Formats: sequence, C-alpha cells, structure tokens
Amino acid sequence: MDRINAVLSNPENATMSLAQIVSEEIREFKQSEQYQNIVQAESYYRNRSDVQKKTNDVANRSNTRIEHPILKKLVDQKANYLLSKPWTVDTANGAYGDALNKVFDATFRRKIKSLGKGAVKSGIAWLQPYFDEGKLAFMRIPSNELIPLWKDAERTKLDAFIRFYDQIIYIGTRKHVITHAEFWWPGGVKWFKTDAFAGTGAGQFHVDKEHGDETNDYTEPHFVVGDKAYNWEEAPIAWLKYNEEELPLCYFIKDLIDDINWQTSVTADVLRDVAKFIYILRNYGGQDLAEFLKDLKEHMAIKVTTDGGVDKLQADLNIDAVMAFLDKQRRDVYDFAAAVDTKDPELGNASGTAINFRYMDLDADCDSLGTELKDTFQRLKLFIDVYLQITGQGDFTNEEFDIIFNMDLPVNETDVINNARNSDGLLSKRTILQNHPWVADADEELDRINEEKKAAMEEFGEGLFNNSLGANAGQEGGDNGAGLNGGGVNEE
Repeated sequence: MDRINAVLSNPENATMSLAQIVSEEIREFKQSEQYQNIVQAESYYRNRSDVQKKTNDVANRSNTRIEHPILKKLVDQKANYLLSKPWTVDTANGAYGDALNKVFDATFRRKIKSLGKGAVKSGIAWLQPYFDEGKLAFMRIPSNELIPLWKDAERTKLDAFIRFYDQIIYIGTRKHVITHAEFWWPGGVKWFKTDAFAGTGAGQFHVDKEHGDETNDYTEPHFVVGDKAYNWEEAPIAWLKYNEEELPLCYFIKDLIDDINWQTSVTADVLRDVAKFIYILRNYGGQDLAEFLKDLKEHMAIKVTTDGGVDKLQADLNIDAVMAFLDKQRRDVYDFAAAVDTKDPELGNASGTAINFRYMDLDADCDSLGTELKDTFQRLKLFIDVYLQITGQGDFTNEEFDIIFNMDLPVNETDVINNARNSDGLLSKRTILQNHPWVADADEELDRINEEKKAAMEEFGEGLFNNSLGANAGQEGGDNGAGLNGGGVNEE
C-alpha cells in the first residue's frame, strides 16, 4: 500500500493510475504459482486430474481415464472432523454471548464450515463482512478471485485487497465478458471494470462510474446503515490459512493421486484388451487377415495348408502385484495427507487407544486448523463489535470470547461420561459439560440444570410444607382425643 501511495502521490513518478496498478496486480496474480496451485486444487477436488491427459496412439486399443475423488474425500474429512459438530462460544459476558450467538446463526455456521473446506482445498480462504438490509452478513470469496496486499512479510496484517470477477453481458445479439475489480482499503472502495467492446483499450481497467461520483473521486463507503455511511477501520476481509505457507492439501499429494489414477487406468486398459488375442498363423491358406477374421467369426473355422495351424498369445497380467502396489499408494496418500483411511479393515476392530492413535495425525492437523480459525474469529470480532455498536446492542470492544470446537473423534462415550463424572469437584460444571459427548451447548445445559434444581426445590418446599401441616393437624387431633378420653376415665 505504501508503494501504491508513493506512486500515486508523487507527480514525477506517477506514471500509472490506480486502475493500471489494479490491472497489473491481477495480471501478476494470474501468472503466480499460488494462483496455479489454487486452480489445480479446484480441478482435483472436482475429480479432474492429469489422467485426463492420458493418450493411446495405437488404433483399436483401450484408453481409459479412471478418476478417484481422493482429494474431495480428504478435504471433506478434515472439514467435517473439525466443524461438523456445533462449536460453542465461550465468554464471561452473558450479554455479549447472546449477541454473538445471534450473529453466529445457522447460515454463518455453514459459511464457517465452507471457509474451513476452502482453506484446506486452496491453501487460504476468504470471508468478507457486508450489510444486508441493515443486518451484518458474510460472503465467501473464491480464493482465485482475491489478491491480498499484505502489510508485513509474515502475511499476518492486511493493508488492502483487490477482488476481481467476470460478468457475462449481452449487447445486441452478442455475448460479451467484462471483468469487474474492487479495490478495498480502510478509506473505502473503488470500482473498476473492463470494456466489453473489442478494439483499442479492450481488456484494460477504467473507473466504473456507476459507483460513487466525482465529488469523492468515485470512492464508495464500505457500508451504509440508514442514511449514514461508514468505513471499517481496516480493510473488511478475514482469512483462514491451511498452513503458514498457504499451500493447498493437493500440493502435497498430487503425485500420489496421479499415480493411483494412472496405474488403475493402465490396468483397466490391459483388462479390456485381454480378450483381443494375438493370433500366430502358420501356412494360412486364405488371402489376407481380413478373410481370416471373417472365417473365424462366421464359420468358427479357418483353412490352412500342410503343417499349418493357429496359435494365440494371451497377456499375462499379475493383478495381485498391481493391487498390492495400489494399496501402498493409497496408504501413502492418507499418511502424507494426515488423514484416516476409514476403509482400513483393521480400524473396525481397533480399541479406543488404537483409534486415538489412528486419528492422531488428523486430530493434530485439524487442531492446527482450529487454532488458525480462532484467529479468524478474532479478525471478525473487529467487524462484529462495530455492528453491535451501530445497532445499539452494546459496546463489547473490551470483552473477549473464545470458540470451542467439538471435533468428531470416535470415542467410547461410556469412558468419557465416567471421566466427566469423576471430574466433578475437580473441574467446574461448565467445563465438564463442554466435554460431555451428549451436550451441544454448555450454557443451555447449565440453564436446564438450574431450572430442574429450582423446580425440584419448589416441589420439595411444597411437600415439606404439606407434611408439616399434616403433622400439626395430627398432633392437634391427638391432644383433643386424649383430653376427652382422660375426662371420661376420670369421670368413671
């Protein structure tokens, strides 16, 4: 951002406009290795790998291209393991917790799961806050459509970002594609677009005058609530990194996926062609090979001369060796992807300790992703707190909150429940409930427990009161009877 401001503010060096700078940034991004990794990972997730490049120049030979949705299964496994179960908000301020839970509705939680999947798939994923009819909402930005302008070398602070995307429009009877670009920074947002017409200047960005006006140099505010315009203090975007290098999962296992698809396809070719025997003819009495095949097909016989005959060669395919090799490749995929092979025959009979050991890599990888996601929530806090202030729900800028993830690890519920029961007195009830396998929301469960205790106390109080009344009534009745009997006895 400093470089951009220096270029724009110095008349002697200002050879480029902001529109030209945006265009250059987009061009460089599309040529970068990161962009290629993102596009490639998306293709593999959609089950289109390099096996589609497989060719066969020999006529009448099979050329199968078998795909395995390996990457999709691995990406979904990580996202589901971390985010399939509802996560909870932990804060000391009850009012803040209630306000956050209103923001973190079902739609937002689906966005967070999509964000987690996008980070594993693309290396980094983006979530942009915006206002929809006065309510705070969030939008997932595709990783291949956003260019961050980082403030620091560690890529942890953001100055600004560029978002670009294509739009199809119709002019007359022809279809055209124009590209929109948005430049977001703490001072607002500028809009650019390319021309739809061919000729001079086509494909180059210029200011989109449909947004903003000349008085503010065609700059729009970040959002408007009522009739008042606002800008966030920082560029309105949050991100989630799969790892520090922002590399997608596909980057680490692509070669293994390619080899599995390739070896399976080649083996399928051999199996499909195995019925096409190679015939060896000796002293064939016909005219040509076409006549030989015709006689063989129609008459199930051929004519040969003296000492003639027909032999055939058949492919000798060692299927067991191929399957053993593919099994090794499959194990390597799950090993280097830090995932769990749920089809492993030994997994079903494993004990609780063994299952924990099998899930150790997946758990560690998702725990790391969860730590990054907590930082994402702290980034979102900047925008959520402003929203709560603007809408009059309170000023919670000095409050803190934490997110507790309930990872979907197969466990022995009986052991967990027993451990929770044995922890009573050592840990708070809230902590115990947060780790109980049957509890989705610890705060809600605490409220239920308190309501049940209150109802039980009221019932106990009513019963005690009734018993006391009954005892007093019996005592009074006994005294009266004794007096009468005593009087009668004395009289006698």
